[in-house]
Amino acid sequence: MINDVYEAICQVSKSVTDFEGGFDVLFEFMCEHPGSATTREFIRFHRQVMGDPSLEDGRPEFTYLIGRKFDIVWVHKEDLWPFIQFAVLRILDNK
Repeated sequence: MINDVYEAICQVSKSVTDFEGGFDVLFEFMCEHPGSATTREFIRFHRQVMGDPSLEDGRPEFTYLIGRKFDIVWVHKEDLWPFIQFAVLRILDNK
């Protein structure tokens, strides 16, 4: 089950979303860091807090993030520095 959510995170990280930009970076970070505390906590949040929402075909869906403001609290404190480095490099690569 956790793998299903992780695979969906990676799928979303490769697509155009309606999420605020910070969530796009977050999903890319989680895809590249599957064992991070951020990834583990996001999967826990998706399953336990949000109730494990899924599409009709059973794939996890994250539409509950549409319209939400990205805040750094989505990143686990032990991943803050790696996430910031990742985000800065992503911004520099896109220039």
